[in-house]
Amino acid sequence: MFRLTVNLWTRLPAIRNHRVAAYSKHTAAVQDKVKPASDTEDIWIKRRPLPKTTSIEYTIPEDPYLLAQKFTQVVANGKPDDAVAIVMQSKTRSQSTAVWNLVIREYAKNGRLSRALRAHTEMRKRGFEATNTTYTELLKACALSDSDKSTAMAENLYKQLTNKLEPTIINFNTLLTVYLRKHDLTTLLDRFNNLPANGSMAPELATFTIVFSAFRREIFRKLQELKQVGVEEKDSESQVFGKKRRLALIATNIRSVYEAMLDLWKVFVNDAERRLQCPDTKALELDAHMVKIILKTCLAIYHKNRALGRKGLQVIETAYGMDETLDTDQPGRSKVPLAARLCSQDSAHSSVLDNEVIELAFALCARDNQPIKALRFWSSLERHFAAELEPLKQQHKQALDEFRSKASKWVTKNKVSFT
Repeated sequence: MFRLTVNLWTRLPAIRNHRVAAYSKHTAAVQDKVKPASDTEDIWIKRRPLPKTTSIEYTIPEDPYLLAQKFTQVVANGKPDDAVAIVMQSKTRSQSTAVWNLVIREYAKNGRLSRALRAHTEMRKRGFEATNTTYTELLKACALSDSDKSTAMAENLYKQLTNKLEPTIINFNTLLTVYLRKHDLTTLLDRFNNLPANGSMAPELATFTIVFSAFRREIFRKLQELKQVGVEEKDSESQVFGKKRRLALIATNIRSVYEAMLDLWKVFVNDAERRLQCPDTKALELDAHMVKIILKTCLAIYHKNRALGRKGLQVIETAYGMDETLDTDQPGRSKVPLAARLCSQDSAHSSVLDNEVIELAFALCARDNQPIKALRFWSSLERHFAAELEPLKQQHKQALDEFRSKASKWVTKNKVSFT
């Protein structure tokens, strides 16, 4: 399942492929889903007719730009069926690919896959060729649809895209979102593993975020399963033995997925560092959203396994730094953290840090009884993210006072200095 052995992953020798191979074998054994067939007859989804009549009378624009504006306005007024009917009533010369993309997008955002596919059919009947944007919207429809054939349909659409056009990383990210929402971690990772390391199809922030989200979903799903099994009644000795064995299997699976998630973080860090020196590939970015996905998972794992959960502290240190000294007048003692280096070329990077990131970092430090690390983390924020931190300072004053008090007691007890 999770083969970190090709393309992108060859840049990280530290990854332990034997662990990943074991994870793949285990998850393949417990996989209870059957991969959808690729035969187009098996993935046929009925294309429901589009509305052709409106609830009230509208003027029909005869210009594609005005028709697009009209469609957007009517949708904003809460009448999407009327908006589609206006397009259906308009003359072909008044339409455009952009107009039909709007129609498909409207259905896609609500997961109405059959209507989105019908709109695609109507678009082609009128001689308008699908664009990358068209396929992105169709894939979004697959992701949000509750049809059991939506994953296979998404794969078929992506195959059409690759045969007709040059896929973009946005197209690919949308396909990954399908697997994410359908809980198909196996196929998601297979697809991700085949991405090139360089060029326009190299993974971007959104790509990594989707994969991290998939790991988090799988871990939280398994933690919930662990909780449910743990409260089952013990009716007999055989059931007790069976329950213990099942709990052990679930715990092993959680550990494997979590360690793979941490390996992915190492890959992200190494790839980000490499791209800073590689002009032919777009530099990676780091935002608070992705970090929060990782830290929330670390905190959830901590309740079950302290040794694993506390590895989140390493993520915090790599992303935002932990000053070697709490003396902010000694900049030479501080290493510039990854987040600061990745956003140094863009002055508008407020999304790299927010209040929740700080709360999660403090929660992990508190959980692991690490007040000094909490203070060093804060010191690094003051040094490297002063503008982003300024409006958040007051909200964390109480937590900082508690950390300082605990740190002082620890220093007094152990007769050492942490500055």
